[in-house]
Amino acid sequence: MKLKIEPNLINFDEMKAKLEAKFPNYKFNVRQRNFLVAAQSGTIGTNILLRDRALIIAGNFPSMGASMLFMLAIIFLGVIIPLIIYFAAFHGKMKKLEKEIAEFLKAEYHIE
Repeated sequence: MKLKIEPNLINFDEMKAKLEAKFPNYKFNVRQRNFLVAAQSGTIGTNILLRDRALIIAGNFPSMGASMLFMLAIIFLGVIIPLIIYFAAFHGKMKKLEKEIAEFLKAEYHIE
């Protein structure tokens, strides 16, 4: 989900603090500058990327290990079986987390 924002509307450290206060049951890790990962569990998470004019929120695996495991499953099992498992077990929960965080950030920073 891509949200258009005004330049310098959001301070990354302030956003991280607000998210940690609002969602104490989620684990937040800074992966790079302006790149935050919210983990609900070991397999359900979302990436939050702050750009100059956009805030990008995308459901994803929260750790590199889980992402690598998924990629290895695609390589060794083919594409269809891992994708069926992904959509059946993970995709809906990732989208729900993505939407929850996006709705909070929209309300907090008055983004349309």
